[in-house]
Amino acid sequence: ISNQAIVTSGELPPEPTDADGLPANGLQPTVVVVGDAQLLSVTKEVLVVGGGSAVAGGELEYTIRVTNIGSLPATAVVVTDDLAPLAGQATYVAGSGTLNGSAAGVGYGGTLLTADYASVYGDLPPGAVAVLRFRVGIDSALAIGTTMTNTGVVRWNTPPQSASASVSLDLGGTPGSSGLNGRAWHDANLDRVFDGGELPLAGWSVELSRGGLRIATVLTDGAGAYRFGGLVPNQGSPEPYELRFRAPGAGPATASLGQGDSPFTNGPQRIGDITVPSGGNLQGLNLPITPNGAVYDSVSRIPVGGAQLVLLNGATGSPLPSRCFDDPAQQNQVTTASGFYKFDLNFSDGSCPAGGGYLIDVTPPASGYRAAPSRIIPPASDGTTPPFSVPACPGSAADAVPTTPQVCEATVSPAVPPLSVAPRTAGTTYHLHLTLSNGFVPGQSQIFNNPIPLDPELDGAVAITKTTPLINVSKGDLVPYTIRVNNIFGVPLRDIRIVDRVPAGFKYVQGSARLDGEPAEPLVNGLELAWDGLELPVDATRTVQLLLVVGAGVGEGQYVNRAQVLNSASGGNASGEATATVRVVPDPTFDCTDVIGKVFDDGNLNGHQDEGEEGLAGVRVVTARGLIATTDAHGRFHISCALVPDEDRGSNFILKLDDRTLPTGYRLTTENPRVQRATRGKTMRFNFGATIHRVVSLDIADGVFEPGSTELRLQWQPKLERLLEELQKAPALLRLSYLADVEREGLVRDRLKALKTQIAERWDREPGGYRLTIESDVFWRRGAPPR
Repeated sequence: ISNQAIVTSGELPPEPTDADGLPANGLQPTVVVVGDAQLLSVTKEVLVVGGGSAVAGGELEYTIRVTNIGSLPATAVVVTDDLAPLAGQATYVAGSGTLNGSAAGVGYGGTLLTADYASVYGDLPPGAVAVLRFRVGIDSALAIGTTMTNTGVVRWNTPPQSASASVSLDLGGTPGSSGLNGRAWHDANLDRVFDGGELPLAGWSVELSRGGLRIATVLTDGAGAYRFGGLVPNQGSPEPYELRFRAPGAGPATASLGQGDSPFTNGPQRIGDITVPSGGNLQGLNLPITPNGAVYDSVSRIPVGGAQLVLLNGATGSPLPSRCFDDPAQQNQVTTASGFYKFDLNFSDGSCPAGGGYLIDVTPPASGYRAAPSRIIPPASDGTTPPFSVPACPGSAADAVPTTPQVCEATVSPAVPPLSVAPRTAGTTYHLHLTLSNGFVPGQSQIFNNPIPLDPELDGAVAITKTTPLINVSKGDLVPYTIRVNNIFGVPLRDIRIVDRVPAGFKYVQGSARLDGEPAEPLVNGLELAWDGLELPVDATRTVQLLLVVGAGVGEGQYVNRAQVLNSASGGNASGEATATVRVVPDPTFDCTDVIGKVFDDGNLNGHQDEGEEGLAGVRVVTARGLIATTDAHGRFHISCALVPDEDRGSNFILKLDDRTLPTGYRLTTENPRVQRATRGKTMRFNFGATIHRVVSLDIADGVFEPGSTELRLQWQPKLERLLEELQKAPALLRLSYLADVEREGLVRDRLKALKTQIAERWDREPGGYRLTIESDVFWRRGAPPR
């Protein structure tokens, strides 16, 4: 008598045999021969119509194969299959049953399918085969993983003999192979059930290994689900399967966040000792993670990856050894992009005693964050406070979620606090100093919903500008300033402080400040003005307007007003520095010195404008700083604020007349340039005289002087007296003209200089009543000095 069941998909592969030619799959037939007896064997197979995996709404085809393995014909052969075990799972497809390819002799009633071989074909000869095939439709609402099992029976002979064969298949499974399924999610209420509203863990990698070798890896989908299909069944094998779950971006320092949940051996983010039968499609190999909380950005409220967490002994301040944790990687763990962290203390060492105090120490990522703890959202307990007792928390007023009386939650939500939750409110409560015990695990050994904030560096989060419509101001002037700040960080900003730093010597005008058009007096601290406690919505602009007055003691020069945005909670900068510069210039009335004057026709060459001496128009005068003035029709000129003299000592002022602009033939009769001492706030007068001079020429040459000398020959010296007499007759200009030939150029210059000196000295001894001007020219007979 033989009884064998085979599950397959599509065409059956050749059945493996051993050295004796018997099946090698452990389902060897048992044959009992008693004389010349009728002997039949039966097998049952199932395959998915169209191939692939069994799915709800699809069809399965069953094959029952009856073989006469005896030496005598088998009589009264009838094959039946009761579909009652498939009730609610599958239904018979009407007309699908065939016996050896024909519908003759096949009938279905109630739940029983009957194929009467004897009534159609007679006896079943030795070695002959009767094959019954039929189909069932899978219920469209059948759940994945449901096991469908039914049995085929053959009866023959009188009195009747019988044999049976069964076959099973899991919905979602593939005949001849196996599948594993599960889900990963954040189990917020710690009930190990994926409830609505709980966060599925998408993008986690699930690694499948067997015998220590990794054979496949899949990623969880958007619902946190994963599936391995087409696996070799390992039921009865000494090599079970193992699953390991890894977060996106996980590395050697990434901590496990939960225990596997399955009928097999569960560990930290691991499920081992998994066995699966042929056609099996195991469900519920899950990972419900239960982190203690997440490290997050206190401003943007997004999780922070790359933060390192260490658990310290609260009494000694020393880090705990890794053996104190179920997962050694939980000490010095580094957060992934989710920000989740977890400490599974096992209290297995004297350094981690039950009932002791423990400190969570957080080191921010290498850049972008300020040192912990947060100042924007400070902790409810830290190293400066007594520890928060977790064993006393569950069910108490300190427990934020009383519906879970066996565990302690610091906040209502397991997620990081959203932007709608204001800092330093109940929704942002967290603890860094904890009392933990092993009286009930995890209720007394861990705290949950304990998010830890880190303060970001906010430089550049706010754009700031500062402007003033004025460029030049004077002492006592009111200077308006406008400060505009704009949130470009992408999330609302709280605890904003606008600071304006006033230049030395300037002073705030009380009552002048406006914030967005409304009166808003600043906090005044010396030269610093501040507007505190402001909020900046995304892309919002806030405007501050104020007046400063320039103090009496301010000197001339540039003065810079600086403004910046700070976070008043963290003390860090939220913007760069904006500046507005004004130049303090002299007051036109009290500080400047004006210059007035006249250029006149000095007919009598006395340097003073006498009655009847008219002004000269169109003559230009120039200052040392390049200021230019031109005389009017009356010879007058005026330079406003020509200079600002030194306040204590005064300053020299130089003015030069451009003699090229004098009328033709006119020459100056007064000093040029002229220098006067200027006093702040007082006007200075500069007068220039010019007239058409009588020109007296004296022509000289080499023969007038002793050879190679600057001395006049004796016969020419008396001529000087006659020259002076001529000059005294009327004001005149003396012009010395030297006609040079082969003498040295230096000797010519020396002779002219010596002659001018001699004439000037004699004129001074015998004054002629006016200031004598001596000019000199050199004319080279050969066109140039000799070489």
